[in-house]
Amino acid sequence: MMKRKVVCAALAAFGTLAAGSAQAQLFDRGGGLIYDSVQNITWLADANYANTSGAYVPGKMSWQNAVAWVDGLSYADSVRGTTYSDWRLPTFHDLGATGCDYGYSSTDCGYNVALTSSELAHLFYGDFANKGFADSRGLPQPGYGLVDDPANPNDESLFSHIQSFSYWIGTSYNGDASKAWYLSTATGMQNYISKGSQFYVMAVRDGDVAAVPLPGAVWLFSSAFLGFLYSRRRGV
Repeated sequence: MMKRKVVCAALAAFGTLAAGSAQAQLFDRGGGLIYDSVQNITWLADANYANTSGAYVPGKMSWQNAVAWVDGLSYADSVRGTTYSDWRLPTFHDLGATGCDYGYSSTDCGYNVALTSSELAHLFYGDFANKGFADSRGLPQPGYGLVDDPANPNDESLFSHIQSFSYWIGTSYNGDASKAWYLSTATGMQNYISKGSQFYVMAVRDGDVAAVPLPGAVWLFSSAFLGFLYSRRRGV
C-alpha cells in the first residue's frame, strides 16, 4: 500500500509540473538565448545586440543594413560551446486585411494586431501581454507600450536592452518594395515604412537550442517510479 501511495504522489507531482511547463511560452536557455515554445523560434536575449557588440551605435539602422547585419551575425553560445550563424529578422504574415485598423479586429496592420501576423506581434502582445496605444474601439488607453509585469519573470524580464522604439521586421511591403514592416514597442503599432528609416533590430533563429530541462523533482519522482516497477518485476 505504501508503494502505491509513493507512486501516485510521484505521478501527481509529475502531472502538475508538466502542466505548468506546457502553459509556459518563453524559456531562458542560458547563454543569452530565449526559446519561444509556441512559435518554435529562439530569440537573442539582447534586444539591442547591434549596439552591445559595437556593430552599430546606438543600434538603429536602415532595413537593408538590418538584413545584412543579421545575415552575417555569428553568436557564441557560452553554455553549449556552439556558435550560431543562422540568424534572421522576425517574419511578417500577410493576413489579407487592407489598410490599418486602430482598434481590435485581428488585422495585420495597426494596433492590437493578430498574434499570427508576425513573430514580433506574438512576442509583444502574446508573450509580453502588452497593450497597444488604442483599445478595441480605437480610443487611447492607459498602460500601453513596453510595460514589464513584475509578477511575471518570463516576459520582458528575460531580455536585456529592449528599446521603447520601433523594430524592423524582415518582410518588404507588397504594395511598395521601397517599404518594409516594423513593430513599435512604444505604441504596439505594426505598419510599413520606408526602408531607409532608422530602427532597432532583434535577431531570431528557427527552432530550439536544447530540450526543455525537467525539474530535479521530476527526476526524483521518476526514479522512485522506475525503482518501484523494477522491484515489482523481481517480486520484492
